[in-house]
Amino acid sequence: MLGNVIRFIACGALAGAAVYPAPSGAQLADAPPRVIQLSYGETPGQFGPDRVLEAFSRHTDGLRFSISYKGHRAGAPGNYRPDITDTDIHGRRAKHPWVPDRDRGGRRVVRLAHRSLRHRGRAKVKVHARSGVLVDVVRVRIDLSRCTSDPPLYPISCEIRVPR
Repeated sequence: MLGNVIRFIACGALAGAAVYPAPSGAQLADAPPRVIQLSYGETPGQFGPDRVLEAFSRHTDGLRFSISYKGHRAGAPGNYRPDITDTDIHGRRAKHPWVPDRDRGGRRVVRLAHRSLRHRGRAKVKVHARSGVLVDVVRVRIDLSRCTSDPPLYPISCEIRVPR
């Protein structure tokens, strides 16, 4: 009988230890996500200009782009591209960009950014960087007057650092 009581107490102690939740992503993360740069560029392509929108971020598990222009809205998740490297940015994984997923709304995001730049000379892109439960939301303004451009040899190229 005493052996059964000891077994019952031991099982209850083990079951009680299993009740506590595991640490959340915020408790395990070393640092919150941080968007550090947004890049926009146009390059001559085989069938017309290729337009590229890239965001560079530290400590990020996922990233989302969104833009609105003249009542039209577009948003798309980002794809991490480890095969592309920006040599001006230092840090683990931060030197590789996130680009809008063209199959899930990214084409529309880039198209609206291009239209806004062509008609107004500026575009505002909102970038959401996520790491676990932490989020960094940044609004970045692309201004053509601050971009390098010398058509047709050197098309538009912009790098906007996100101030902190």
